[in-house]
Amino acid sequence: MLRRKLDRLKPLEHKFKAFFFWMFSPLLKRRQNDFQPLDGNALNRVLFLRPEKIGDMVISFPVFDGLKKQYPHVQISILGSPRNEAIIRDDPRFETIFLYTKNLIKDVRTIRWMRREKYDCVVDMICDDSVTALFLSQLCAPGKPRIGVGKVKFQEYYDYNYDHRKGNTGHIIENTLKLLDAFGIDSEQVDGFAAPYLDQDSVAGAEGVIRDLRDSSNNRMIGYNLSAGSPTRVWAKEKSQDLIQRILEHSPENKVILFTTPDERKRGENLCRQFSTRVSLVPPGLNLRQAAALVSRMDLMITPDTSIVHIARAFKVDVIGLYSRFQKNFLLWRPYGQENGAVVSGNDHNIFDIEVEQVYQMFCTVTQSDSRKECAR
Repeated sequence: MLRRKLDRLKPLEHKFKAFFFWMFSPLLKRRQNDFQPLDGNALNRVLFLRPEKIGDMVISFPVFDGLKKQYPHVQISILGSPRNEAIIRDDPRFETIFLYTKNLIKDVRTIRWMRREKYDCVVDMICDDSVTALFLSQLCAPGKPRIGVGKVKFQEYYDYNYDHRKGNTGHIIENTLKLLDAFGIDSEQVDGFAAPYLDQDSVAGAEGVIRDLRDSSNNRMIGYNLSAGSPTRVWAKEKSQDLIQRILEHSPENKVILFTTPDERKRGENLCRQFSTRVSLVPPGLNLRQAAALVSRMDLMITPDTSIVHIARAFKVDVIGLYSRFQKNFLLWRPYGQENGAVVSGNDHNIFDIEVEQVYQMFCTVTQSDSRKECAR
């Protein structure tokens, strides 16, 4: 009930913010034609805004690492959200981690805290016109340069903006890296792979799980993520079972590790019971960082279009991703740096019509099977 009431208030919040910018727009607008790249040597502290989901944060790590590599002295702070806090908590990349919680009292305190830090510039990483991000970018570091990406309606409020929509079909990581051009850094020379921070306990735990599951050093560990943020990205149980069976028949060295969110663990248990050996479920109670450490140890990850795609690719783990046909989303969020790996549905709304044969053939392609007979049923 409370959630529905808050949802009804959302349009009013946006109208208030839009009115605020209309009233003060002459003071807030920037003259982008006069923008010159910032001198990184003269900067000390930079604030990034990324109050979104886990995947959005993961694809941002190359930007932080690219800036730090060029200017090691720069201290980076980040405004995240409760949804992505788990992937950045205790990350030594960041001097300070703030959270945008959508709680008015808490967020006002956070904004006041950020203002006291006196950042040299603020970077809005949301690749779209966002009223909230625009509002925050104006308040967090008043009078300082504001860097944006993907802004169209709001581009005049930023000193620098890279609009990736103008005929550009680049990956979301490549588009986001364009922010670094504002610091005089050639974004095309920056490594697009940057892994999430893993603490020693998480790494040791993942190594222990793999040790327990391996029969030999020749085992190929195939991760299979069953969970997705939307029902439209959940594949049918029968198809998952058929695919796993074919993967196991493909090679006696293949082992399948099922990944699920805690609230969907029963799905994994039910599927696991269909196989007597060589299929295991990840240990219960893993936090996100522990799960990411385990993903990093896989030889291949099969998953619907979720943050697991980007976590796996950040560790350069091969991915087979299941996508709906919606081209804008697919082109931006496909597995980064992989020629093959995406299996696309025949419709824009869900992955239900993807067939087992399609995914299995992609499995054969990505694992570079040298015999067509191996992949024939």
